[in-house]
Amino acid sequence: MIVARKKQRADWGTITKVSANKWRLRYWANGADGYKRRSKTVYGTRKDAGDALAALRVEHSQDAPVPTVGQCWERWYLPDVERRVAEGDASKRTLMQYRSAWNTHIEPRWASTSVDQVRPLAVQQWISSMGAGQSRTAVIVLRMVMEYAVRYEFIPANPMNVKYLYPSTSTIERDDDGIWSLEQLGEVWKHVHGEWWEPAFILMAFGGCRVGESLGARVEDVTEIDGCAVVRIERQVVHNGTVSERLKNKWSYRSVVIPGKVGRRLLEIAAASDGWLTTDGTGSNVPQWRLARAWSDMRGKIEHHPIRNLRNSWQTYMRWTLEVQPYYIEPLMGHVGEGVTGRHYDRPSATEFAAVVSKAYAAHPFDASWDI
Repeated sequence: MIVARKKQRADWGTITKVSANKWRLRYWANGADGYKRRSKTVYGTRKDAGDALAALRVEHSQDAPVPTVGQCWERWYLPDVERRVAEGDASKRTLMQYRSAWNTHIEPRWASTSVDQVRPLAVQQWISSMGAGQSRTAVIVLRMVMEYAVRYEFIPANPMNVKYLYPSTSTIERDDDGIWSLEQLGEVWKHVHGEWWEPAFILMAFGGCRVGESLGARVEDVTEIDGCAVVRIERQVVHNGTVSERLKNKWSYRSVVIPGKVGRRLLEIAAASDGWLTTDGTGSNVPQWRLARAWSDMRGKIEHHPIRNLRNSWQTYMRWTLEVQPYYIEPLMGHVGEGVTGRHYDRPSATEFAAVVSKAYAAHPFDASWDI
C-alpha cells in the first residue's frame, strides 16, 4: 500500500513529510543561479522542520528576483550596443570583439551566475586563468554588463571596479608602439614618393587617418583651403577590399587637413587622377591587405613600425611639435570632443579646421628642408 506524502503549507514555504522524522522544505530564495525555488531536507520532528523553515524565512524573506549575468547581457547590454552601432556611435568591429569575449570567456563562467553572487575572489581566479590581453578585454565587457545591474538597483556597487591583478605580460610579445618624428616621416616620404599607395601614406602620416579611411578617399573628396589639401572622410575600405560608408563612429565623418609640401603633392595627385585617390592601377580601390604587403616590403629601407602607427605619429607631432591644442586635435582625428559641448554642440567646418592647421604650419614649417 502506497501512502501519499503529507505536505503542510506554512505562512512562508512548504513542509513535506518524506518518511518518519524526514522532511523536505521548499521555499524561494536567491542563489548563485538567481532567484528560484529551493529545497532542503531536514531531520527530526515536525516542530524541528517548522523551526528550520522559520530560520530560512529570516534569512531569505527579503529576497527578490535578481537577474543572472547572462540575463543582463541579453536584456540590456547587447541591445544597447547594437543600437549604438546602428546609430553610428560604436563600430561593428567593437561589437564583434565584445561578442567574442562574451562567448569565449564570460558566458561559460558567469552567464548563469546571479549578479549579486559575482564575488571579487572568484573574479580574480577567473582573471588569472586567462592570458594578459584576453583578461583585460573580458573584464571591460563584464564591467559594462554589471553596470546595468547597478543601474537597476539589483546590486549596490559594481564588483568589477575592484583593482584586480592581471596576468604578467612579460612572457608575451608586446605590440610595436614605435612612432616616427617629423624628420623621419620626411625620409619615409622620399621612399614612398611615386608609389601607387603614396596618397594613402600621406593621409595617414600627415592627415591622421585610420588605415581604412586612407584607402576610402576619392578625388572628388579633395579640395584646397588656405593653401592646404583638405580631404573629406566619408567612407573606408576594409581588409578584404569592401567599401563601407559606415565609419567607426559618427565623429569619424570629418575633414582632414594636410599642409605644406605633402599637401601640395596630394593636390597634384588628385588633379591628375580620377575616381579613387589610392588605386591599384586599374581604377579599382585597394584592399587593406595589399597596402599591408606594400608596407611590409619597406623593411630594411626605413625605420619600420606597423603602418597604423602613422596615425599615432601624426597625433604626437601635431601636439608637441606644431603645438596644436588637444581640443583641436581630437575632432581632427575623428574623436568626440570633451564633455557635453564636444558631444552635442561643437561642429567645426572644413574651413575652420584648415585655419587651425595652416596657422600651426606657418609657425612651424616642418618641411622647409625637405627636397623631394
